[in-house]
Amino acid sequence: MKILIITNLENECSIEDIWIANSFISDGHTVKLVNKYYDKSLEDEYDIFIKRYSWIEDISNFSVGAEESDYETRILEKNLPRINFDGKFDNQGKHYLANLFDNGYSVVPTINNILELDKLGNYENFLVKPVNGYASYGIIEANKSNISNYWNKNYVIQPKLNFDSEVQFYFVGNKYEFAQIFIPKKLLSHENAIFYTPTIEEIKLAELFAKLNGENFNGVQRIDFLKLKNQLLLSELEDDSPYMAIEALSDRKRKKFIDDFKQMVYIYYSNFKNEKKKILKR
Repeated sequence: MKILIITNLENECSIEDIWIANSFISDGHTVKLVNKYYDKSLEDEYDIFIKRYSWIEDISNFSVGAEESDYETRILEKNLPRINFDGKFDNQGKHYLANLFDNGYSVVPTINNILELDKLGNYENFLVKPVNGYASYGIIEANKSNISNYWNKNYVIQPKLNFDSEVQFYFVGNKYEFAQIFIPKKLLSHENAIFYTPTIEEIKLAELFAKLNGENFNGVQRIDFLKLKNQLLLSELEDDSPYMAIEALSDRKRKKFIDDFKQMVYIYYSNFKNEKKKILKR
């Protein structure tokens, strides 16, 4: 099998994608690591396309225009075998947080219309977040008196919450793998990640969100929560190209995660080929 992994090798965390690539190579496969501006002729040469952590690491160098690339559109339109291309949530922008909040899920209170500010409760300070932003890119702090100066349809609004920590749950498909906690909050480099043993109830909550992508989701999901004193509130359902932080794991846990990831890829690709054969026979 020829595997194309779309990533950004300039990121300091790209080591996890190199580990994954090397593990596939050890299984006898051909693997190429490219950035999102790769030569599209490669799409005629490779069997499967894995979207990984392709974001620009230095937030100061990020701009929405610079990040745009049409490789996702091409792969979807050609219906090529793919991993982490079909997420329903962060892959589509952060409006889903407002929708989940409206439907009673345990989510950081979120609206996408300033006229609904009262829905968020009795807060004075707010965060105005770009729908297509990531990490801390483009977040604006505002209060009730000036928030109308910053909001437009390309942003969502959340109250500025005081929280104890952040907890991230990592899934391969819908299968829970591990969790990490970040105190007082995560850094982009994840240098302060601490392995976290969640309660059964916390795992069930994370699984509830993971399963919203469907039973057959193909890829990695990272379910992020703010941890308040007595509850977890979803802050992000990262189903696009989540950083997995597996360098913080023990060798044994890291190997298990990579093995589970590969097995998911192999099963998906086998099923994809079988379905294609059935269609050709019709």
